[in-house]
Amino acid sequence: MKPEELKRLDVTYSMTGTGEAIKSAIDTLSGDLCSGKGGGTAQDKEILAVINQKLLEVDGAFDRPLDSPEIFKRLKDIATAAGQSDLEGYCGEQVNMIKANDLHFEGYTALFYGDCVTATNLLREAAKTAPKHPLAAIDLEKAEKRLAKAEDELYKAEIQIEKNPGKADAWLKKASALVTMGKLEEALPVFDKAIALDSLDAMAKKGAALEGLGRFDEAVPLFNKVLEVKSTSQIAKKGLNLAEYFSENPQ
Repeated sequence: MKPEELKRLDVTYSMTGTGEAIKSAIDTLSGDLCSGKGGGTAQDKEILAVINQKLLEVDGAFDRPLDSPEIFKRLKDIATAAGQSDLEGYCGEQVNMIKANDLHFEGYTALFYGDCVTATNLLREAAKTAPKHPLAAIDLEKAEKRLAKAEDELYKAEIQIEKNPGKADAWLKKASALVTMGKLEEALPVFDKAIALDSLDAMAKKGAALEGLGRFDEAVPLFNKVLEVKSTSQIAKKGLNLAEYFSENPQ
């Protein structure tokens, strides 16, 4: 694709179409430029400048960057080789944001499971990788606050159990505190104590903890049982959605 054609491209029509056009433009760049053996031709530099402009236009039109990690990774290397510092910096930011998005998803999922130790580590890395990430720092603060309270909540729950071992809520609080502290396996028999005392919430949260351990086959029946009684359970609904997602996208 020639620079003039790319200049005429209206990015507002289609983000997918814009991505294909930019890929086509990248393919026209000289081999020496892409390999770092030379600074490229005048047309190479013009194409890179227009690509940079179109990427910024996508940001303005859709309030988000182009949906193409491979383009940003490829362009970052080319911009580095060509000495295009503005484009290199922009693409580097987007590569980091893509990595941070993946870390945030993993961290946010761990937060749903209740494991604030894993969530804190992942979300801290996401915030460090891309300081401008809109949610990483916010969710990190949530995980850290829950983790800071966990030991005290565990202590209080154990006192309640000593006073009244027949109270389901006390067993649920203990199990939840253990999960928060990253002790998911240890929490499972504690959840069972609460479930035996007819705690539906304990069944849902045990399902989430099992997912945190990667035991989706055991978690799904629990979520289904919860929904039979409480069709509005958000934990059970989200747990089933995550089980379906990870069955289609194994880690």
